[in-house]
This record gives sequence, C-alpha cells and structure tokens, in this order.
Amino acid sequence: MKVVFFEKEFNGEKRDFVRIPIADTRDVFESFVRPQDVTNYPKEWSIYKGKANRKLDGTSLKDLPGITEDKRVELEVKGIETIEALATTEKSVLDVMGTVYHELRRIAELHVNAKPKTPKKAAPKADKKEETTEKAE
Repeated sequence: MKVVFFEKEFNGEKRDFVRIPIADTRDVFESFVRPQDVTNYPKEWSIYKGKANRKLDGTSLKDLPGITEDKRVELEVKGIETIEALATTEKSVLDVMGTVYHELRRIAELHVNAKPKTPKKAAPKADKKEETTEKAE
C-alpha cells in the first residue's frame, strides 16, 4: 500500500484527506491533510491535485444508485473512478474489498447496460424549401 490523497465529505464540507500506511503493520493512518503531509509526499500530492483538475472519462461514481461516500472513496483509492470502470473491474480485485463491492459492481453493470446508446449524428441535410425560396427571390 502507498500514500494516497483523496477528497471526502466531512460535516457537509468537501475536505482533502490522506491515507498513510504504517510500516511493518496492516494499520493505516487516515486524517485531514496536514502541511507536513504535503511536504513529506509531494509526488503523491501533485498526482492527487492533477486528478482534481481533469475531466473524468465516464460517469462519476457519485451517480451510482446505492453507493455511500465511504464506498466511493474506497473505490477511488483503488483507482476505480467511474461507473464504467467499476462495471468492468476484475472480480478478484473486489474480493479483497468485500462482498458489498461485488453488489456495487453488479449495479454498475446494470446502470451501464440501461444507458441509452447515443447514435452518431449524421451531417445536417440542407432544407429543400429554403433552397427554392432563395432561387425564387
């Protein structure tokens, strides 16, 4: 596990958090981002801030029915940031996280399959009535 920065709602306000693994244990320290965290982990902080400024390629996990803020954060920490990504995530990745994530994956699959497919738009055709009125004038 590595140091990860993420955004999470706390008391109705979006805040930056950090998750730091403790060496030689399975424990993890998680708190608000402190100045020393930014100083100690500048590479991870810049990656986090870079993600905040880019547009997602898909539908945000926030739009997935039944997902909680904590579950969304856990998925995003694992690198799963969209409903489409969750729908195609390997089951072995979710095995480690718990059975509830398999249910969320199933909901994501249903959500993706239920989305209407947008057909490619054809080039607009010229209106023949407009052409004839222009010639008559």
